[in-house]
Amino acid sequence: MSYSVVHFSDKCKGCAKCVRACLKAHEGVSNCRIFKVGDQFAYFACLHCKKPQCAAACPVGAIRRVGDVVAIYLEECIGCQNCVEACPWGVPRLNSKTGTISKCDLCHERVAKGEMPYCVAACPEQALELKVVSSKGKE
Repeated sequence: MSYSVVHFSDKCKGCAKCVRACLKAHEGVSNCRIFKVGDQFAYFACLHCKKPQCAAACPVGAIRRVGDVVAIYLEECIGCQNCVEACPWGVPRLNSKTGTISKCDLCHERVAKGEMPYCVAACPEQALELKVVSSKGKE
């Protein structure tokens, strides 16, 4: 399944409930951010690159593509921070509580169980949506 999180800036009030939900779910590190741009708000998370530099830099293979998602496997992560240095977007970050890296993986394990990503589920304005694209490229 191919999917992404879509942000509707016209609905976003900048409350950052998505950020707080992600922070709570990921042991003190939020994998998404909200920025004020002019008079609107912009949502930012991992771009899930086709050729992720973070994954290429990981010496133990803890970051890898799962379909269209660049996922991190914390049980394999050694916290070396090579991925942090390699990512041009500044997405992976060290979680000082766990000593491992944290990054958005589109909550792929939750989505596989039919649940919404934490950020999408927490948005009171429905400014975030899970957009699923079938394998044939049609919504």
